[in-house]
Amino acid sequence: MNPKRTLTQLTNTWKLTALVYDLWRVRSLSLLTGQPFSLERELNLMLEWTQPKALERWLDVGTSTGNYARALAKGGTQVIGLDFSAPMLEVAQSKLETESAAKSSQNITYRQDFLENLTLENSGGPFDGIAVGATLNEFYDTKVALERMSSLLKPGGRLFMMYLTGSKSGLGRLIQTPLAASGVRFPARDWVKSTLEQSEMHYARGEQHGVVVLELYHKTDSAKI
Repeated sequence: MNPKRTLTQLTNTWKLTALVYDLWRVRSLSLLTGQPFSLERELNLMLEWTQPKALERWLDVGTSTGNYARALAKGGTQVIGLDFSAPMLEVAQSKLETESAAKSSQNITYRQDFLENLTLENSGGPFDGIAVGATLNEFYDTKVALERMSSLLKPGGRLFMMYLTGSKSGLGRLIQTPLAASGVRFPARDWVKSTLEQSEMHYARGEQHGVVVLELYHKTDSAKI
């Protein structure tokens, strides 16, 4: 099944987008927060909050060029890097062939598919953790995406998200308006929290820097798989 896609999602299937993606990604949070916020800082924060362990199974939703997947896999975590864009996955795979990534390459499996198509049965779930960086802003239906991620987690599983919320400034809203027209979503934190709580998730911690939100949720231990 091919779920409905936004214009923004479609641009991710372009080879040029994949080739230049990391030029933007390493600078994106610094530009969006207005403070030094490197990709390394983001990845370290994700690892500090989630504490992935060797042999745990994790899902990197919207892996793009595999930055989250490689960070998770370094400690022996088994990672599925999920993306529907073949060009993005080609770049991600090529990065595994570099010397610095060689040790963790055996812990990563890249899968070309849509999150909406994943079930416990066809993904080998449930997962110990799910990480999603900015991809949450690009789903056609954010609610469906959040519910699906919750359904793929085992009780006690962790969900780490980095996403952009709506701007409160006039200039920010002016910038976000055309992006919203192209399909980029800017969910409110309260709405995300309420939606996940209805799916047996509870909020653990979070930070907001301008429009950039980083959050960690846990699936309730009483949740039934």
